[in-house]
Amino acid sequence: MMMRRSVYVVIVTLVTSMSAFGQLSREHLSISDSLWRHIEQKAGFAKPFGFTEDEMRGYGPDEFVLRNVWTLFRNARTIPRYSGTVTKNLLDNIHDPAALIRTAYGCADISAGRMLSMPPPTSWGYSSLADSATSAEALRVVLQQLHSSSTGDNVREYPAHYQKLLARILIGIMESKPWVEAAFPKKEFEELSGLTAASSRDEWYRFAAAPWADDRLGQLATLNKGSLQTLKSADRKYLAFASALLATHIHLALGEFRTADSNYTERTSLKGITFMTDLGMVRLLGTGADTVTTSCFLSIDFGGNDMYKGRQAVTSPLREPISVLIDVAGDDIYDTDTTLSLGCGLFGVAMLFDMRGNDRYRVKESGLGCAWYGTGLIMDYAGGDAYTVDKSWGQGAAHIGAGILADLGGNDEYICADQSQGMGSTLGTGILVDATGNDRYVARDDGNPTPIYLDQSVAMAQGCGFGRRADLGDGHSLAGGVGILCDGKGNDYYSAQVWAQGCGYWWGLGICEDREGNDMYRSGKYSIGAAAHFAIGCKVDLLGDDSYTEGYKEAVNQYLGHARDGSIGISIDGEGNDKYLFKTHCGGAADLGSLALFWDNAGNDTYTAIISGAPNAKDTWSDTPPFGAISGYTPFYTFRDDIQSYGIFLDSGGKDIYNLDLQAQPWKKPPTNNTIWQFIRSFRERGIGIDMENK
Repeated sequence: MMMRRSVYVVIVTLVTSMSAFGQLSREHLSISDSLWRHIEQKAGFAKPFGFTEDEMRGYGPDEFVLRNVWTLFRNARTIPRYSGTVTKNLLDNIHDPAALIRTAYGCADISAGRMLSMPPPTSWGYSSLADSATSAEALRVVLQQLHSSSTGDNVREYPAHYQKLLARILIGIMESKPWVEAAFPKKEFEELSGLTAASSRDEWYRFAAAPWADDRLGQLATLNKGSLQTLKSADRKYLAFASALLATHIHLALGEFRTADSNYTERTSLKGITFMTDLGMVRLLGTGADTVTTSCFLSIDFGGNDMYKGRQAVTSPLREPISVLIDVAGDDIYDTDTTLSLGCGLFGVAMLFDMRGNDRYRVKESGLGCAWYGTGLIMDYAGGDAYTVDKSWGQGAAHIGAGILADLGGNDEYICADQSQGMGSTLGTGILVDATGNDRYVARDDGNPTPIYLDQSVAMAQGCGFGRRADLGDGHSLAGGVGILCDGKGNDYYSAQVWAQGCGYWWGLGICEDREGNDMYRSGKYSIGAAAHFAIGCKVDLLGDDSYTEGYKEAVNQYLGHARDGSIGISIDGEGNDKYLFKTHCGGAADLGSLALFWDNAGNDTYTAIISGAPNAKDTWSDTPPFGAISGYTPFYTFRDDIQSYGIFLDSGGKDIYNLDLQAQPWKKPPTNNTIWQFIRSFRERGIGIDMENK
């Protein structure tokens, strides 16, 4: 009795200290040291809650494992803190594309372009221009240096701040271009790829994607050896600097433009203009409803409800390494029906900015903030928007580089098949960040059905760090990157069947955070804070009355804080009266040398568990229950016998209801409100559940 009271005091102190701040803030969502010490003592943990680098090296890591991933493995308690810091940076700086880019590259161990020195508004910051130069004079000088077919006379009918916007964007591109070219040395990349600047985008795309697209009998295998060697040749530091430099120029230019154009009205008299430069074609579109079918390296549209088709805002490797599209206003349709479009950095930097309107975006594959050896960025500043990727690799997806989709407002919808919505592959960070609105995130159930997952769709989406597992194929496994989905406010809906919502696979790190709203999560397996094969998955929902797989018949197991095979899976809910459906391996369930944590901090919650079988100390895997449990294995007589498995379930506040649909009783003391229970397989395989009321 004394022990139980002491736990009550610890948790009451924890929750009371938080309540002084009103609604729970993200930085105060952490388990106190005193409570954590009690968990360790009660469960009999033999080691700290983490893995050393020596322990992890037993799994045979490749050279592309990120330093950040190594660091987080050491202490699993730092993972939610890291997740909160990164997502706070994204939400606090969502208006600043350079800040988003720096955060993305920082997650992948690259620090460049910090505190960039930029000219004040009274200066052009360009050696060839006097600060006193007018917009028309500045534009004329810039176009002359670019050997443009236009002298600037044909844009005199445009308002001065329109001309200034064009001049500043061109200056930014000229400053950034040499750094992009330095990131991908022409001679070296031509030798590795067998391609040239005259080669098509499709040829370069096939080369870049070969390790992830080629297979033999359904297993990853490629004979394109150059595509593997290229991983070491790209200079991501130069790429990060170039991307941040360009984004800073554009951010300042758009800020000036929006201030000058604050009382925007349609100017129907403005006409479109197209001209050539050394950098490629520049296209200025007037205020009418335009239909655009050709690509160019810089496109600015000044109004109207426009239709974009074909490839837009995508780079051409070694030829046009930068591509920028800016649409000032209108309810626009970006329906490209192709691969490589709409903010796709293919061995380069591509950015798309839409400043007003309710817009519709669709790409077949690799777009909407996608990177293949590059930076792909799309920013939509306002409106209720719809984003669709028919197949894979979009909506914030990166393979070597940074892919970012940022939506600043409106009720939005995101639909994909797989490998999208914040997916980071090797040496890449994929980010989908949405500031506010009632949003829908859907990875389609028919997107990627796979037999080994009971024909459910393998999403690898919605905050997924995804590596290339090739031990069953050509042997060239590649560590995953960092995938992040971050939502600020709104009542949101998340749907995906397998591998989603804060998941990590094969040395990857996946993060999914939702800060506020009554949200619904629909998933089947390896989701909502799950990881497998030496990876990390973290899901955090801060505020709101949320529903997790409630009533979803397709839910299988291994979600809501599950980890398998040298991994760490964490699922946290901050405040709210939440409803959960658990199957086996849920709610803080660890398997095969892994660490799992489920924590519901506060609220009157309802837990429904449907499990079958009769789990006991001799059981190996199939009937591992939820609520702080672990799977048991006979000795391997390898390093695995020294790796611990700890599963933790913690509900630290509220009057909770447990509806247990059992065919057998796996616990000596079943989970109920205000109780502590254990599930121990062996000395190194231990689970614990704690439910405490906030009194």
